[in-house]
Amino acid sequence: MSDDLPEIATAEPNRRPVAELLNVARRSWWILACCALGVAVIGLATSLAQQPEYESTATLYVTSGSDPNTQSAYQGSQAAQQRVASYVELVQSDAILTSALRDGAIGLTTDEARARLTASATPDTVLVTVSATDTEPVRARALTSAVAQAMTEYIETLEQPSGGGDSLAKLTVVSSASPSEQVAPKVPRDVAVALLLGLLVGLLVVYLRERFDVVVRNTSNVPPVVGAPVLGTVPHETELSEGGTINFAAGATSGAAESYRRLRTNLAFSDVDHPPRIVLVTSAGPGEGKTTTALNLAASIADGGDRVVIVDGDLRRPEVATRTGRVSAVGFTNYLRGDTGMAELVQPSGYLNLDVLTSGELPPNPAELLASDRAAEGIRELADRYDYVIIDSPPVLPVTDAAVTARCVDGVLLVVRAGATKAPDLVDAVDMLRAAKTKILGLVLNRVRGAYGSYRYTGYGTKTDIQVNTPADQPTLRANA
Repeated sequence: MSDDLPEIATAEPNRRPVAELLNVARRSWWILACCALGVAVIGLATSLAQQPEYESTATLYVTSGSDPNTQSAYQGSQAAQQRVASYVELVQSDAILTSALRDGAIGLTTDEARARLTASATPDTVLVTVSATDTEPVRARALTSAVAQAMTEYIETLEQPSGGGDSLAKLTVVSSASPSEQVAPKVPRDVAVALLLGLLVGLLVVYLRERFDVVVRNTSNVPPVVGAPVLGTVPHETELSEGGTINFAAGATSGAAESYRRLRTNLAFSDVDHPPRIVLVTSAGPGEGKTTTALNLAASIADGGDRVVIVDGDLRRPEVATRTGRVSAVGFTNYLRGDTGMAELVQPSGYLNLDVLTSGELPPNPAELLASDRAAEGIRELADRYDYVIIDSPPVLPVTDAAVTARCVDGVLLVVRAGATKAPDLVDAVDMLRAAKTKILGLVLNRVRGAYGSYRYTGYGTKTDIQVNTPADQPTLRANA
């Protein structure tokens, strides 16, 4: 096959998990944004609601005194370092706290003071740091200063030799209790942490949504077991749901027009040796856009110069006559009953190269009529007269009409509505069609948000309205989604 042929997306499992994760995050950016913003707002509110806390710090220096066993300054330094860890533990002792609270008149109980104090030692030094945190800056500084003073006095007594003489070690305050600084809440830090936490929560939500979501939303999460290529993705456009087929006239470059042209091309190359000329368009369930797809596919093929007839094979809830403005009283069922020949029942659509065969009166036994030999003969007769026969059929799961009609066609296009069709339903529909020995040409994803076809080609034409390029006295084709 030539390199310039259109690329057809297949429903194979993605072998690039990192790239797929990035794609999922990009598609679900609004979930990430909402989670991050929501948690950040909570973090901001929580931070602002906290009562401010202030911290004061003092630094003490440990020296080793006249120990008879100390032979050098180095040994004295080593002895001082060995004492540092013990002095850190003494900061929160009852002896120190009782003395500090008594002398400092701070107005705290021993347990309250202990909860506000922390002490640490700088590794490989003889420095001890004492810090106090409180909601009142003056009290935090007073507590730090009182504890530092109590430590110097207590250590001097504690290290006094039993036989008298100078203390073996002492503490010296080298940095007095600093003015209290606010340490909490730190609003920027709290909001940044909350924002990061929100992003992580969002990623988890997106992962779980992608992992357990059974709705088909794009080509990447078409179940691999379907095993059918995605021949086209039709973007979500308001105009399609409001009515009218796409304007496929020269210069029309709307996203939907480009999508249906791409579908037309991919369909032609889906089987190069035996191009499908009789195509049945159906879906797993109702409301997935099968009639819209059938009408616009037929119109795009007709715009390419081929003669096309669209057949309303939905003998239960026909839509083609209403949407094309044709007479619905006579049509396919009249031929199936043997009332008249096919040539007398086909109606011009008002669109160049496109004719319409409506359903006719609704029969009580549509499945039996569609399974008859006469139905097959009529479809073959249309194929002899037209280049393409496009058949709009009922959905697969509710009734068997599509499965029995499929025996008369070259292949089936299965329409999937992105964001609505459930993967298990799609798999069941594919299984039912394959059980009927039906060739599935591929899938058409309808109403895809952010699809390739939704982009305009700036400089190659202007955006056109969704309407049929027909004379004013001809009825407009309607293609409601």
